[in-house]
Amino acid sequence: MERLADQIKTTTVEPGGLAIFWIGQAGFVYKTPAGGVIYVDPYLTDFVARALPHIGYGFKRITGCPIEAGEVDADLVVSTHAHEDHLDQDAIPILLKNERIHFAGAPDCREKYQQLGVPSTRYRIIHVGQTLRVKDVDVTGVYADHGESTPHALGVLLTIGDIKVWQVGDTAYRPAQWQDIFASNVDVIVPPINGAFGNLNGVEAAQLANDAHARVAIPCHFWTFAEHGGNPAEFMDACKQFAPGVKPLLMSHGERFVYRKV
Repeated sequence: MERLADQIKTTTVEPGGLAIFWIGQAGFVYKTPAGGVIYVDPYLTDFVARALPHIGYGFKRITGCPIEAGEVDADLVVSTHAHEDHLDQDAIPILLKNERIHFAGAPDCREKYQQLGVPSTRYRIIHVGQTLRVKDVDVTGVYADHGESTPHALGVLLTIGDIKVWQVGDTAYRPAQWQDIFASNVDVIVPPINGAFGNLNGVEAAQLANDAHARVAIPCHFWTFAEHGGNPAEFMDACKQFAPGVKPLLMSHGERFVYRKV
């Protein structure tokens, strides 16, 4: 079987398309027609269990990651906030060895980048409403509500040509805050469905997909930790009821989906 790292490298994306790979938890890889490679929220190790042993079995990784940190080759690695499963502090020192890789994160990521020795020339802080251009991709910070303890968390809107992907990030259901996104013709929405720690559950994720008029909805943030929960069957059933115009897509770890605008 071809290694995921090799598959990402050899994948050629035609104009008007976008390759999307799920690497587990909230981690996705996007490859563009210009060959740009963007990772969003990659969780590549078992850092949570190592760093937070006091929280017990519930945050030990129970599913593997289809790519190792040393195999990652990317233009940009984005962290939507500084929680350990979104900003992997065991992976970043390994990623730093690849001089191609730059980083971008929510404001609470700055301290972690500095602690991990990421040079200031290799990271950018993104605020809600700000856009970072990388090759043929615009990465825009989007509002998210991950609770009072994580006020700087955000989602990201990726714009590649006329394709828009909204990786919602860790958030509760706040439709009043996303009216501009709903009006922007989102192609692919990537919501969490774990329904714990202030995040959307499967029903809310389906409702949000419908609100956004998305064409495709890819659920994430489930089945990495025992305590996180998340029921993809609930999400699929909810899409039938609440988002009949949206195509729900369950991806396996390491799977590739190529989206083409029609």
